[in-house]
Amino acid sequence: MENKGPFQVKELKAMNTGQQIFGKYLLLDKVHRKTKDGKDMYNIKLGDASGDIDGVVWENCQIAGEFQAGAVIGLLGDIGNFNGKTQVNAKRIKILNEDPTTYLKGPVVSREVLRQKFEQYMQSIKDIHMKALLDRIFSADVRAGFFKATAAKTIHHNYRGGLLEHTLEVADLCIQAYPVFPGLNRDLLVAGALLHDIGKIGELEVAVVPQYSVEGRLLGHIVMGTEMVTAQVNGMRQEGLDFPSELEWMLKHMILSHHGSLEFGSPVIPLFPEAFLLHMMDNLDAKMFVFFNKIEESGGENAFFTNYDNFFAQHFFKYRYEGQQDGTED
Repeated sequence: MENKGPFQVKELKAMNTGQQIFGKYLLLDKVHRKTKDGKDMYNIKLGDASGDIDGVVWENCQIAGEFQAGAVIGLLGDIGNFNGKTQVNAKRIKILNEDPTTYLKGPVVSREVLRQKFEQYMQSIKDIHMKALLDRIFSADVRAGFFKATAAKTIHHNYRGGLLEHTLEVADLCIQAYPVFPGLNRDLLVAGALLHDIGKIGELEVAVVPQYSVEGRLLGHIVMGTEMVTAQVNGMRQEGLDFPSELEWMLKHMILSHHGSLEFGSPVIPLFPEAFLLHMMDNLDAKMFVFFNKIEESGGENAFFTNYDNFFAQHFFKYRYEGQQDGTED
């Protein structure tokens, strides 16, 4: 337990049902609702560097200060279970004048290491057309936004630097698979991996608590990313630079198809090997992020399973087998 001012801070991932919490957390989300009998209430989400937890604020909760998402709050509450999900029932809330960034989760690897790795991938591309396009798209201004952007509002890599982290993990997975399947174009894989979520720098506004921009909500990152490629390719051609139409189609197809199907937001399915591999590696990275975060969550149905997750429509198995060594040396 760490002391910070008048409140004690306990990591959210360490919370269990039946406990009372008394600490400082970041208010990630706040949604006003009415109960059946017309009383005011709020559904909230609290966060710290270890994770997040849902909560509820009833009309009788004592609130001191302006209660807005993005604020650091001191909170007294009880950890309970509602519809199979752990949540906090707030008793008292006080708005605190503190830097919210210290309560934000971030990439496991330092951002400087991630930036260096990004540069290595950029320099590894040998094709003159793809190299020229990527250099134009990832201008200094775009890189500044890309390096601090979140990969999502919720679900996976949903923190500052998360987009860069996710992008590089997808590129790593593609490169790991590359030697297994002869005939793949390495430059196309890397370029597709670096570009597949580029539209998210405009879809989500960079803030303490990420929110969808107006354009982002109307168009989505898949369309916005495709438009970025179109704009830069057109600019190159207007300057008299050659860019093969087939390559333009393939790169845009990789962005458009990386969610895999219309059901999950892609207007087309992957139609060539590099596009399909990109889709699979993007999905794998996002899902593995979810699995590891779920098994680290506090509470659960029992020691083996998490509570039922309505979004994913399943329980997650929490037990981790560590293995036993026979004691012999190689």
